[in-house]
Amino acid sequence: MGINAIILLLFINACSPTIPTLDYNPKGDYKLEKYIYSVDLNEVENDRVYVHLHCPGLNQDTVIFHFPKTIPGTYKELDYGEMIESIEPKDMNGNLLPYEKIGKNIFQITQAQDLTMIHYWIDDTWDHPKSMRRIWAMGGTNIEEGENFVINASGWFGFFDGLELVPIQVSLVQPEGMKSFSALPVESEFENTVVFNARDYHHLIDCPIMISEPDTATFMVANTKVFIETHYDGDGVGYSNLIKKEIQPSMEAVATFTDSLPVDEYHFIMYIRDGAGFMDTLQSKEIGLFTKAKTVMKNISMFGMGALEHGNSSFYTLTDFGDSSYTSMIKRVALHEFMHIFTPLNLHSEYIGEFDYVNPRMSKHLWLYEGITEYFANLIQVQSGLMTPLEFFAGKMGGKIRRASKYPETKIPFTEMSERVFEKKYGRHYSQVYQRGAIIGLLLDIEIIRLTQGEKTLKNVILDLSSRYGPRKSFDEETFFDEFSALVHPELREWFSDYVEGIVPLDVEGGLLQIGVEYSKKGKHTAPKRILTDFGSKSHRISFGKFKKVKKVGKKDSVGFKVGDQIDTDKIREEFYDDYGYPVAEGTEVTLFVKRDDAMIELPYSMEHKARKYKHRLRLLKEPTKIQSQYYSIWLGQ
Repeated sequence: MGINAIILLLFINACSPTIPTLDYNPKGDYKLEKYIYSVDLNEVENDRVYVHLHCPGLNQDTVIFHFPKTIPGTYKELDYGEMIESIEPKDMNGNLLPYEKIGKNIFQITQAQDLTMIHYWIDDTWDHPKSMRRIWAMGGTNIEEGENFVINASGWFGFFDGLELVPIQVSLVQPEGMKSFSALPVESEFENTVVFNARDYHHLIDCPIMISEPDTATFMVANTKVFIETHYDGDGVGYSNLIKKEIQPSMEAVATFTDSLPVDEYHFIMYIRDGAGFMDTLQSKEIGLFTKAKTVMKNISMFGMGALEHGNSSFYTLTDFGDSSYTSMIKRVALHEFMHIFTPLNLHSEYIGEFDYVNPRMSKHLWLYEGITEYFANLIQVQSGLMTPLEFFAGKMGGKIRRASKYPETKIPFTEMSERVFEKKYGRHYSQVYQRGAIIGLLLDIEIIRLTQGEKTLKNVILDLSSRYGPRKSFDEETFFDEFSALVHPELREWFSDYVEGIVPLDVEGGLLQIGVEYSKKGKHTAPKRILTDFGSKSHRISFGKFKKVKKVGKKDSVGFKVGDQIDTDKIREEFYDDYGYPVAEGTEVTLFVKRDDAMIELPYSMEHKARKYKHRLRLLKEPTKIQSQYYSIWLGQ
């Protein structure tokens, strides 16, 4: 799992004190038949809800009750137990039993031979001062009485030490008119009560639940039924169908990746904030800088957008700034989250398959879980025709190469960063799993094609390994590079040693040249003028999505822009460059696509050039060799 992407996120590393040493040895037949949880969501007090756990039969002098320190996919310490100040452990007669909170996430209950139930209040992480900047919203909890509840189980439900594999039942009493949305199996529904069953605590953590008024849509991708379930905190309805229209083409492209998908159903669960008024304030000429700064601080959560993926669902927090930015963001992120059905759902080490919520160990293979997933999410689009090769290389990969250049590759091996991501020195580089990690995926794919002379690709190897392991079986953390290389060629092991485990700089230029793509790190060339800044025009600095909003029209403007115009930046590269990445000739008449007063218009423009410096330029060779063309075709899936 990975928080992707976190497209725009407040990344704050929080390191907890040392976990208390537990001198705890259960006696006799220490077991529990089932965790039986129940919550009445009509009972909300001070932004908190009351959780009931029925748990008879432990028969111990002392028991330890935990909440997770972190969960898979977050790669930082979250300390969910801080949201639970106290608990009420009771025997069958309702008598309170002694307990002590011995750590941020750990409660010790004594005289527990007759422990039958535990009750406690939970706080909302989304607006709690201790957690709102530490626990990402997509991994947190939300309590909006009568409106919306977000249940990431890590913030709602605890577990007894060593009993993570016990089945769990969760019963929710829902407010009138509201429904629960989750990938968890439903045992029963009666009137306003829904009962979920999880095979164990890992399964429960893997299936977030959102409760709100229904706004849903569905479609099929190969053998998988896809559900879209949304809550919008402003006015308006029908957001699930709007999102379906945006993401369905890219989701269906996954069917070109493999004949059959490893899940029967998949849930996109989304909470969308109304941020249109907030953005209007930030872009207003009448409002002063100080007021704008106060508005930003008051609404800082608006920028906390992203997603946390799970086995067959993903949970999103997004903000609609009134400019369609969140829909373009969803298109970019949803495919990444969906592709996690391969890694790590069906391909992971024991550190994920047997995740330790108390004293977690991080895997060295983030290059696989996040990097390869991000690469595949882009590869699928170019192979299916949803993205041009030029957009893939010069746009997507070029941007990732530029951002990956900031990683200290000669000092910190990527596997070391992954293993030690909890530490501030390494955690600051976490976002590189989506940048350098994706470049590793691209170069690895090319290397596999080269070493096997086109007989295999990275996709072939990942699908082979995924079918070999699956969701319930883990690969060995330490020997995985050997196993992977054995499926390709002995020389691949050295490639991993150099570029993933080692500190040899990635050979971007040499790797891309194998498929006829020219990479140049820096230089000077003649390129199209920047359509705004080179003519004295300006756009709003705070802007999201594919549209760039014009703030000021320069005196040298030769297009005919007006203040408030929104330029479709995705179309600029298509108009300004040919299919190989070379600028169209000066004087060529091109078309700019602009949104003006909520209508799309086309503005003619005569191309002008300018000499400028460049960094990280990618082009396709116009006359590749026979072997370059062959490898390129194989890479493109032709």
